Amino acid sequence: MTSPAWAGRPRRGELFALLGILLVASAIAVRLIGTGAPLGHDEAVYALKSRQFHLGGTSAWFWNDYRAPGLPLVLQVTWAIKGTEPFLRLTVWAFGALGIVLTWVLGRTLFDVRTGLVAAAGIGLATPWLASATAIWPDVPGAVLGLSALTVVYFSTSRARPSWWILVAVPLALAAVATRFGAPVPLAVGVIVILLWRRRSVMQNPVPVIVAGALAGAGTLALLLVPGLTGSSGSPLSSIRTLQAENDLPLWQSVPDYVRQADSIVGGYVGLFFLAGLALAALFAWREREHWHTWGFLMWWAGLTAVALGIVLHGEYRYLTPVYPIAWIIAGWGLAEFSRRISREVVLVFAVLFGLLLPLNAAAHADFAVDALGDRFGDLRVVSRDIERVHAYEECGVITSYIPQVAWYSECVTRRFEATPVFTSPFFAGERADYVLWVTGGKRQPDDAGFANYLAETTGVVFESGEPNTGTLQYAVVYEVR
Repeated sequence: MTSPAWAGRPRRGELFALLGILLVASAIAVRLIGTGAPLGHDEAVYALKSRQFHLGGTSAWFWNDYRAPGLPLVLQVTWAIKGTEPFLRLTVWAFGALGIVLTWVLGRTLFDVRTGLVAAAGIGLATPWLASATAIWPDVPGAVLGLSALTVVYFSTSRARPSWWILVAVPLALAAVATRFGAPVPLAVGVIVILLWRRRSVMQNPVPVIVAGALAGAGTLALLLVPGLTGSSGSPLSSIRTLQAENDLPLWQSVPDYVRQADSIVGGYVGLFFLAGLALAALFAWREREHWHTWGFLMWWAGLTAVALGIVLHGEYRYLTPVYPIAWIIAGWGLAEFSRRISREVVLVFAVLFGLLLPLNAAAHADFAVDALGDRFGDLRVVSRDIERVHAYEECGVITSYIPQVAWYSECVTRRFEATPVFTSPFFAGERADYVLWVTGGKRQPDDAGFANYLAETTGVVFESGEPNTGTLQYAVVYEVR
């Protein structure tokens, strides 16, 4: 079966339903952002880079060549208003909302209006999407830009002959790569699956497809291989390879990682609906066969993308964001088809009941994921802001293992601990650092003997937060350098 290129012009009721989904999801996102969880390591890195683009200066002490500059560049829009954490996170959420719209567009096109709305509601309430789209991470922006490019590829090849509109996908794909260096993985899988799905159309006029592929491929290679093109000192690809070699993790590492995070990936009532929808979709595709090929196309798209991302990226559920929209379209179709097999009255009761229950449950589960940051880095933020208040925007220097977060909150230049204590640095404005910041159970800190050498050069504690004996990352203390 060949799916239509467009499921007809949206009616007013459908648009109102989509608007309601966006408003509910955005309300939850605003609530999550409003909790004010402190920045994690990666969030602080991207926030600092955006501040550097806005104010100027060097980023050599916190920025790595394996990070893409696209998100900090996009965040310059935020700095025109106010460069604070809530506004930076709201900018990322704008991409999250766009991802909901794209899920609706593809869902209604591949199946029908009800599928599009169910899929949009599902991803808009899904814990991994809400949590990832309300943090200063490049994953959702990169995934949404990539999905935009793939949507253009899908529609431009949906007619008897491919349209030259496919060239619009090129800048979108390059924007995705510039935002997330891992974007070529889901982009390549998506393009291959779509072109195989549309192979008859492509064979009628392959020239637009070849031209678009050549331009996107050349641009991607340039972004990944040319030193300095993305502001890197070396090529991003070589930095990524070095990072992978240093980690030296097995290819199957994603399996235990994502099993461990299953509650965040499919947790809550929304997750149960997601799993039920996938199971129902498989059942209906097998028994009725009308949508067998469309279901298979999406299963290959989502499945291969998940496997490919699992091989090259693992450890955090946000890395799977390119998979969620496609997977929710599959689940949305299964749930939509099931709703047609029960009475209208039952559907209305369930719609009202779950229309109230699911958003509350989704907010609670996403809130749990966001609160984890607050539990880990709250005390670090307190002492860093204490430093900022004392210095009141004057130049200062801090030695710590939590370089980006301390730099963001204290607005001081930060440097890491060394094996032999070093208190001077060309990055510090003065001759010596002003403070040493220690976190109980923190990573990348010296052992007791090494830290004792640092303490020998300090006058004692000037700021502290938390309780020393309550566990990892529950106590942060600042010492003043002589």
